[in-house]
Amino acid sequence: MLISGLLPDRARLVKAFGTLGAESLEAAANRSPERAVLFYAADDTQAGEVVARLIAVSGFSPVRVGGIDQSIRIEVGGDLHEYGKLGKLVSAEEAASLV
Repeated sequence: MLISGLLPDRARLVKAFGTLGAESLEAAANRSPERAVLFYAADDTQAGEVVARLIAVSGFSPVRVGGIDQSIRIEVGGDLHEYGKLGKLVSAEEAASLV
């Protein structure tokens, strides 16, 4: 709560762009035939939609894992992170059974 008190009231938090390593981000953008997934977590719908669009224009399929309380799942070592339990890139079809 200390940090949130320092932010303007209009500030919104979305956790994204951390589920893949740099090499995978470079190699997997615009993958064909199915795009690789980038997971994100957001409580704020509008902020989540903005980030989802950024993910899409970056060449990935955005998949929301839930609110910020679920962001631990997409941290390093989490069950939806490339360097965690997931251990690989996944397509949107594969991600559907994970979230």
